[in-house]
Amino acid sequence: MRKLRITIGVALALVFFFGTGLAQEKTEKRVKVREVEAVISDVGQRTITFQVERKGKVREEAVGIDDKSYIERISREKVSLRELQKGDKVYIRYEEGAYTPALSVQVVGKGEVKKAGGGD
Repeated sequence: MRKLRITIGVALALVFFFGTGLAQEKTEKRVKVREVEAVISDVGQRTITFQVERKGKVREEAVGIDDKSYIERISREKVSLRELQKGDKVYIRYEEGAYTPALSVQVVGKGEVKKAGGGD
């Protein structure tokens, strides 16, 4: 009888352990990596504010930058956050809806900072 209780206890523990692991794995898969073409409107100490055009309107968004964020110029030259400037045209890869820093930022040229919220 005692062996049966221990076996059932171990089985329940394994089901619980693997069940929560699978639930977390499913949650992690729901995060989408997004890549946008944007123009930097401001550079902070650990953030980039950028403008992106959606549905004919210019919108401003911000993304964090940390040591794991890869920043480069189109020539594949690695650069630091301090070297980014207002007006740089960039491709930014980040996880949508997450509070994690950008995965990568690639400077591809110069762009024009526009009035946010308007179509002009």
